Amino acid sequence: MQNINLTNGYKMKELSKESKNVVENLCKKCSDYYILHDGILPSKEEVDEIFMALPPNKSYEDKFVLGIYKFDTLIGIVDIIKNFPTDGEWMMGLMLIQLEERGNGLGKIVHGALVEWAKDLGAKSFRIGVIEDNYRGINFWSSLGYIKIKDVNMNFKEKTHVVNVMRLQHENE
Repeated sequence: MQNINLTNGYKMKELSKESKNVVENLCKKCSDYYILHDGILPSKEEVDEIFMALPPNKSYEDKFVLGIYKFDTLIGIVDIIKNFPTDGEWMMGLMLIQLEERGNGLGKIVHGALVEWAKDLGAKSFRIGVIEDNYRGINFWSSLGYIKIKDVNMNFKEKTHVVNVMRLQHENE
């Protein structure tokens, strides 16, 4: 993957497992998300999961871990799996932006660039799971055109949540 230039010095590029230390620092800066989601502060285990967790029947060739940079500083991360759960549908496992960078339209810009990039690689629709307690997340994804298709109960570290599974269809479908 080449760098994707966004706007005002922001860019996205693929992260390698060697980036674990900077990703761990980012996760700590985003502890509000981990407390809401898991009920505990992030650990090295969560960072490992970002790079290593795969859904059933998927390989690392199907997984992209992308860093969102402001100039040369990592300020966000996106974890996405292609062709899951079906061919043509891409699942975002995580989109995390540090607190100081939220609320300025960056998430929408990142999402738009991701959609264009993934469409060039065959994506036809996108899916994300958002815990029901994450009201800001549900509003964000809904504002981008995602529609709830179902909900599922899931156990996390210290919490159990209802997860809204949401999908974005391309306009031509």
